Amino acid sequence: MKRCHQLSVALVLLGVIWTAFVMLPSSLYAQGEPRHVLLLNSYHQRMTWVENLTRAVEDVLEPDKNNLILHIDNMDTKMVFSPAYFLAYKKMLAERYKGISFSVIISSDNYAFDFLRYHRDDLWPNIPVVFCGVADLKPYMLKNVSLFTGTEETPSPRATVEQMLRNHPHIKKIFVINDYLKTGKSWRRYILKELRGLEGRVDFEHNIEEPVGRLRQRLLSLGKDTAVLLGVYFRDSEGRQFYTYESIGELLTADMPVPVYCLLGFNLRKGVIGGDVISGYFQGKSAAQMAKRILAGTDINSIPIVRTGANKFMFRYPELQRWNIAEDSLPKGSIILDRPASFFEMYREYIIIIEIIIGVLFLIVLLQMIHIARRRVVEKALRKSRRRFAVLLKNMPGMAYRSVFGSDWLMRFVSEGSKDLVEYSPDELLEGGVVSFSSLIASEDRKNARRIIDAQLEHGNSFTVEYRLHSSSGEVRHVLERGRYVQEAEEEAMLEGFITDVTDLKKSQAELAALNQELEDRVRRRTAELEKSLKDLQNAQQQLVEAEKLASLGGLVAGVAHEINTPLGIGLTSATYLQERLTKLEGEYKAGSFKRSTLEQFMHVADEGLAATVSNLRRAANLVQSFKQVAVDQTSEVLREFELYGYLGEVLTSLRPRWKRSTHTVELHAEGDAKGTIVKTYPGVIMQVMSNLISNSLVHGFEGMQNGVVEIVLRRTNGDISIDYRDNGKGMTPEQIQRVFEPFFTTKMGSGGSGLGMHIVWNLVTRKLGGVIECHSELGQGARFVITFPILPEQETES
Repeated sequence: MKRCHQLSVALVLLGVIWTAFVMLPSSLYAQGEPRHVLLLNSYHQRMTWVENLTRAVEDVLEPDKNNLILHIDNMDTKMVFSPAYFLAYKKMLAERYKGISFSVIISSDNYAFDFLRYHRDDLWPNIPVVFCGVADLKPYMLKNVSLFTGTEETPSPRATVEQMLRNHPHIKKIFVINDYLKTGKSWRRYILKELRGLEGRVDFEHNIEEPVGRLRQRLLSLGKDTAVLLGVYFRDSEGRQFYTYESIGELLTADMPVPVYCLLGFNLRKGVIGGDVISGYFQGKSAAQMAKRILAGTDINSIPIVRTGANKFMFRYPELQRWNIAEDSLPKGSIILDRPASFFEMYREYIIIIEIIIGVLFLIVLLQMIHIARRRVVEKALRKSRRRFAVLLKNMPGMAYRSVFGSDWLMRFVSEGSKDLVEYSPDELLEGGVVSFSSLIASEDRKNARRIIDAQLEHGNSFTVEYRLHSSSGEVRHVLERGRYVQEAEEEAMLEGFITDVTDLKKSQAELAALNQELEDRVRRRTAELEKSLKDLQNAQQQLVEAEKLASLGGLVAGVAHEINTPLGIGLTSATYLQERLTKLEGEYKAGSFKRSTLEQFMHVADEGLAATVSNLRRAANLVQSFKQVAVDQTSEVLREFELYGYLGEVLTSLRPRWKRSTHTVELHAEGDAKGTIVKTYPGVIMQVMSNLISNSLVHGFEGMQNGVVEIVLRRTNGDISIDYRDNGKGMTPEQIQRVFEPFFTTKMGSGGSGLGMHIVWNLVTRKLGGVIECHSELGQGARFVITFPILPEQETES
């Protein structure tokens, strides 16, 4: 309610302020340094044309509101227009506006336009000029001047004639009036050109040069099927000049028996219906709008000259009534002059103010009605809420209260829940009742509870505390109190809150704590059992890994033994054969049958046999040496420096028996400076890794296929060396790639595979070599393993 009242007052004030604001003079808006604008009129100020044009400029520019100073100068060329006058006028302007800088100049009609064309650069160089009311504008007039734009004074005879024919369908002839001065002749030529094509609908007759009295008699004698179109008429054949343009209109057209239309706005006098007229106001308005754009910063060169469209359809209300012309038949936007003022137009400002006041009062009444309706809704909701609150408090498992702050639970309000909580009614616990609430709190908890409440209220407005209560029957109950500090204006500070019986919760918490402790004990025991099982599993895994290594070494020994057996057998055969030949030679020698040829033959055989024996024994010695080095490296974990490419060759030599009797091949290559690179690492690890990878290709990759190829490429990148191992075997599925390094994963389970080979490779590469191994494969596209490890151990690299 208070808020609605404030809104009503605000609306009243807003209405009053707005009314006062409307009545304020626009000069209040003037701020800062004013700008100067010059309006240069060709004629004198009392001319209706000039008055309307000047009024339009002031209406558009709003000098007071827009901080402008509008200077108006009238050349009065109807009285005098000699060259000497223009020179004197130029000197007068220079003296009058000495020290004033114009932002823009507006000129009206041809004399002012021509004056500025010739003298603007001498008086006010580079100041933009906006002209209006310029008749018969030719291109040469703007050829040697700059910063000029404006609105041309162009009559609209065709639009006016077409409207005449719509208003008077019975017309068969239109009598056109223009004088025979230079302007009148120009207008006559322009009208003839514009009305071309209408001859079939209506006939046109143009006046001859004659005195104005005779011309009026001719007009009075026109037939009813004729209408008059008045163009420009300033002087008759006898040389009489009409300085006030409007006088000629009244002189010619007053009390005409036929419809009269005109092309100049100041001829809209008694007897003239209207037309699409050249109006001083709209010429001035068009020029002022251009000047306003220039004042706002628009470049004058971007504003084109307006040659048509500045005229306006204007009609006189009395003549429309006289000739029974409906307003809705007129062009849209037409201006109706001399309409009798309505009551609203006479008292428009007062009516608007009264309407505003009535509107504000209506809003106030409406807001009050809305407020009353809302208040009723709120009161109804409040009553409903109170009923719900009462029912809620009565049925909640606890006691709501309101006590005096700073006292020992001096109760001002207690809910019905007190009966279940402490077995006392609310009245018995209130101030002055049978028992004070503080006396029911266990003595050993009372001070501590008060201390906790005070401490929490020092840092906020709410508190939570637990303590024990004694009920009326002496039963001890654990309670939880939640409350907050409140103080309304001009009222004592209070504590409001709710006290809940948590005795059962406390029991449940104790039972839960015991269960948690028992669970923790069980988890602890189970964890110890799992740790023991994990340790046993790790030991078993390590034993399997060692067994895998020994099995690999055993296979190596068997292969090397087979390789050594061949050269040893050849050597033994050769030596045996030589021994037999030597025994035979010895027998011949003892028998005395020894010949020179026999000796030469023996020497030849001995030479070949010894050469074969030495060659095969050397081969066996090399095999033994390679096996010895590889075997020692595999069975020891000694860190040493060696040339990796050569060592890989020795490893492949030792492992060759594994694929010797198959169609598979193993190739070793080195890129760039990888060949000859000395590494410091564990050679036995390299041996074990290559052995497992080749076994993996032979057993799994090349299963059921011929001509398998293993390609090993050695690369060096900065401080790392990589072994790119790939085969063209059957490849692996995405699931197999994800599990390839898992322990005990094998596709040969039950067929002799342990599933530890690739797991051992991963462990050796990542832990012993300090590197990484990547697996890339697609089914049917072979497998690729890229092993990358540092050339030097990490500690030596850092140092």
